[in-house]
Amino acid sequence: MSKDKPDFDLETTVVKDHSVITGVGRNAVPPRLELVRGPEAPRVLPLCPDETVVGRSHQANICIESSLLSRRHMLIRKSGPEFRLNDLDSANGVFLNGVRVHSAGLFEGDTIQIGDVVLVFREGAG
Repeated sequence: MSKDKPDFDLETTVVKDHSVITGVGRNAVPPRLELVRGPEAPRVLPLCPDETVVGRSHQANICIESSLLSRRHMLIRKSGPEFRLNDLDSANGVFLNGVRVHSAGLFEGDTIQIGDVVLVFREGAG
């Protein structure tokens, strides 16, 4: 067993909006955000299959209860094999790898800061 990958089977994961992410084979891991700083850190947050809204609202797919986040702060959308981040006109902005962005492509290991929250983007593997 490798220390880099957990030894488990992931068949399906149901996320907040009741979407289902299906893993294929042993060690399949869905795309996700790792909450590394902020309320409830550390925590792993699976992304929805097509698009995920992150914000402080309980209506968001991923709710992080921080007063520095807008109700609908950012959107992460999957288009083919690529992921794209969009600021949803948040009050405090979105920073990707330390640079304020309105829209940008995401890559494995990118750091996203929204308010007092720091997330690491993980593409998933399988």
